[in-house]
Amino acid sequence: MDADDVVKTEDLTEFDSSTAAAAATAAADEDDDQQHMAGTPPTKKQRRNKSVIWKYFTICDNDFTKVVCNLCKRVVSRGKDLAHLTTSAMHNHMHYKHRNVVGIRTIQSGKRSQPNPSYPALPTNHSINQEITESVGEMICMDLLPYSFVENKGFCKLMTVVAPHYTLPKGIHFSHKVVPQLHQRMKAKVKDSLENIEGNVVHCTADIWSRKFSTSSYLSLTGHWIVQNTSGFVAVTHKRVSALLNMKVIDTEHTAAHILQHLQELVEDWQTMVPHRFTVGFFVTNNTCNMVKAMSESGFEHVRCMAHSLHLIVTAAIEECHGVVSVINTARQITNTVHMSNKALAKLHEMQEQLGLTVAALIHDMPTRWNTALFMLQRLLEQKEALIAMAKVMNLGGSVSEHQWTLMEAIVTVLEPFEEATRTVCQDETSISSVIPCIQALRASLTELLANKDVSDLLETRKLVVSLQTHLEEHFQHVFDMPINTYFKATLLDPRFKIMPMALLSKLDYDRLKGAVALEVEEVLDQDGMLSAGEAGPSSGGLLESDGTSSKPASLFWGAMQSLTANNTASLSKTVTASCLVENYLAEGSTQSLSSDPVISYWSAKMAQCPALARVAIKYLACPPTSVSSERLLNTARDVVGADYRLLPVHVPQLVFTKYNLGKFE
Repeated sequence: MDADDVVKTEDLTEFDSSTAAAAATAAADEDDDQQHMAGTPPTKKQRRNKSVIWKYFTICDNDFTKVVCNLCKRVVSRGKDLAHLTTSAMHNHMHYKHRNVVGIRTIQSGKRSQPNPSYPALPTNHSINQEITESVGEMICMDLLPYSFVENKGFCKLMTVVAPHYTLPKGIHFSHKVVPQLHQRMKAKVKDSLENIEGNVVHCTADIWSRKFSTSSYLSLTGHWIVQNTSGFVAVTHKRVSALLNMKVIDTEHTAAHILQHLQELVEDWQTMVPHRFTVGFFVTNNTCNMVKAMSESGFEHVRCMAHSLHLIVTAAIEECHGVVSVINTARQITNTVHMSNKALAKLHEMQEQLGLTVAALIHDMPTRWNTALFMLQRLLEQKEALIAMAKVMNLGGSVSEHQWTLMEAIVTVLEPFEEATRTVCQDETSISSVIPCIQALRASLTELLANKDVSDLLETRKLVVSLQTHLEEHFQHVFDMPINTYFKATLLDPRFKIMPMALLSKLDYDRLKGAVALEVEEVLDQDGMLSAGEAGPSSGGLLESDGTSSKPASLFWGAMQSLTANNTASLSKTVTASCLVENYLAEGSTQSLSSDPVISYWSAKMAQCPALARVAIKYLACPPTSVSSERLLNTARDVVGADYRLLPVHVPQLVFTKYNLGKFE
């Protein structure tokens, strides 16, 4: 017999889940082999336990260690040791040569996935097994799945197909080992990022959410900072980093004292892990009384969430205008009626198709999101023709008169600048330097709206504009009371808006503001041992290129914003001198786009020329103007503690922490 005709296990170098045959089946076959060698036939019980693979092979008459495939007559080796003959090569042969014929798989029983006997289970500590287990754990975290998901029949069946050699652990293994390990890995990555922080300053946001029908509440703490990346002789680059630092289950009352105690504990935990690198810069929270009081007693510099302030401004103004409330209530009734009736929804889609309109559902408003009322009105106006046609054949729960349609259009026009301001301050790259410009843009927009005939001719919308002006001044009065405050410093250090403080402040206050910024720069120079003279020289970098400032504004809000920053170079070059580091920066013309991130596009490049001023600027520009990041996290927590989600409150912080930071650091 030619040696080339023998298929050996060693020749199958490509790894597959079936490369090694079923160990359990092979062991059962060894007893059978011994009976053949001894010349005694197997017992009835042994014949029942014989592997199905023998249906396709016959032992060679002249060599007991080899078998012949009944399908292709190929000779297959069963091994050299007569005492340990196996069926491994036979299974491999059937898999590679007759894949469509062989179908030896165990019938899954119970909820736990078992390895296919044709594909022997790998050791638990095998790298492939560990990788699969970790990936399943990441899936649980990222999709916020219950731990019992891994015991569902459908998922177990899927795993037997895609990874037949893998034994899927039970849910308790993921809840007690896999996810906690992922949590610790994410915590280590956050710590590594904090080790490379620029300026040792972390800005924090916090929020609280209470679970319905439960005494459990959740307090989230997020951190925002800038990290620097250096590589050889390449210039220093920077990027923004935000991470969930901690989420805590709290069962105490939400008094200012209790909130402050929990926040201090969370901050101190990280200050212990990253000593000398974790200093709280500003603390951003919503405007609730307990949060404001907690911050006033904390010693942290408090920044009020601008998104929450805009929400309070708009909702208060709407409530004072009965005509506007009436229109919104009618819109809400129509939206609810269409959503609750399959017949009405089908009729709406039918009318949309007939009239060539976009097929879209109506939008519900939410009491905690003022802009959802605006979106609801916008969608109704978009589908006006379809709704008018529907009202002729069915009851929509309310009727809209022609005057109300006109009023609805005017309300949308008035509220759109506030929606754009809300969207702007909620973007990840926005900093507190945008607070004053957004307020100024809203002021200018409201003034222009009063001059708009379509708005001012309607008593309801004219009253709405006046009410918005009043509440805008009341809520942001604290921003303009002190000329030397965080907001003005941040605006001055943002190259896009640096002219604005000079226009808003008296010459005396403006000089005081520049002096306060210069004092912080001097402190950095003293800490780093830099030479002031070397820092104060005129920049050789020239002007930065514009990345889109020449484009026309597309809305009332952005038109006002662009007009506030126009003629930046011309105004400053005439009024300031290059006598110090701060004035050099102010005198330098800037053509930064309103949509750019000043940390990345401007100050990162300036770090090599004037590092002290750049570090002070980055300190302010790294702080977000809202606590939206913490609020979003609590929305995630809301998803995992719903009535249909079987997860203990104590496990929620770990799962949410891992989910949020997996997307940031992986």
